[in-house]
Amino acid sequence: MEFKQVLEKLSLQLIERKSHIINEESTKQALIIPFIQTLGYDVFNPLEVEPEYVSDFGIKKGEKVDYAIKKDRKPIIFVEAKSVNEKLHKHSSQIYRYFNATPEVRFSILTNGTEYKLFTDLKRDNIMDDEPFYQFNIESLTNLDIEVIEHFTKEDFDIDENIKFSQELVYTNNINSTLKELFKNPSDDFVRFLIKDLNNQRVTSIVVEKFRPIIKKAINHTLLEIIGEGLSFTNIKADHPQEDILVSDQTSIDEDDMFKDEDKTKPGVVTTEEELRAFSIIKETLEVSGREVDNLKYKDNSSYFNIMNRVITKWFIRFFSDTSNKIIVTRLDTQKVEQLCPNFRIDEAPKGLGGSRIYMNSVEDLLEMKSLIIACYDEVKEESKITT
Repeated sequence: MEFKQVLEKLSLQLIERKSHIINEESTKQALIIPFIQTLGYDVFNPLEVEPEYVSDFGIKKGEKVDYAIKKDRKPIIFVEAKSVNEKLHKHSSQIYRYFNATPEVRFSILTNGTEYKLFTDLKRDNIMDDEPFYQFNIESLTNLDIEVIEHFTKEDFDIDENIKFSQELVYTNNINSTLKELFKNPSDDFVRFLIKDLNNQRVTSIVVEKFRPIIKKAINHTLLEIIGEGLSFTNIKADHPQEDILVSDQTSIDEDDMFKDEDKTKPGVVTTEEELRAFSIIKETLEVSGREVDNLKYKDNSSYFNIMNRVITKWFIRFFSDTSNKIIVTRLDTQKVEQLCPNFRIDEAPKGLGGSRIYMNSVEDLLEMKSLIIACYDEVKEESKITT
């Protein structure tokens, strides 16, 4: 079994156990120790994983870190555990002391069994950085998460290489943040850079203000095209989300002509039994609730499975099955979805993809989302009344 599959299997197991955990000790036993085992370390061998490792700091004696992961009998990674319900930002000072007292340790992990924060000493040698160089949630692993975790397995761990890798991650995240801000709010310098070769006129402040909204629009279109070509954001490929924009803008297109092509799946795209099961559950839910389902359709593409009312512009649920967790995306905002699905993990969907994202263990979880399914459908139907 590949490491990715091992982690995804672990993720599902931890999600099942989480609701039964009541304190820090059970968090260690049910969530954290299995994760350390997945990294390839023998948790029953104190020469590899030593619990309650003593790490004296200054006048503080007898300080103990929860786990010291070792290589050649020397500690290489400290792991500080907190209860699954604890917020991690309150506890970084504790592992900060352990780290600084042990010069040979260059990496530390602060975790509550689901959230993981990885620290090192990029700014000053042997002084742990205030901010983690990376963090992830075991319940919703991305491909990058898995790549980072693999660097800390027993087989692949190399201190020097991991220091370089963590530095690259910090640079990448910082550049990513800068690009996001530039794309959302193009600075004057950025606007000047982009338009300097467009024409021969002098780029004055008036010209900059004129082009700023044009550049923002061009950036959005470009990003949508890139996403449509298969670039993954947060482990979800938004394949051709510009379909919605282009169709809604072209009001001269007759919807009946579009409707003829809705059932046509692109070459190479295979609709799975799981996707058909999702459609079946949603259709049955709506039918039982008295909704009209004659025009309920689906359209599959290489990244997700659209469920719509009649035409693609009236999609109301997008189902992602090719991820570590099953995910549905809706048009509804997160606040409304949290009221309808209180027992599921929910966050905002990537811009241009939808309003909210709901994480599931299985497609059968849709059976517990009847109120959500009906609300999503009703919203699209209501929009149809307004626009017709």
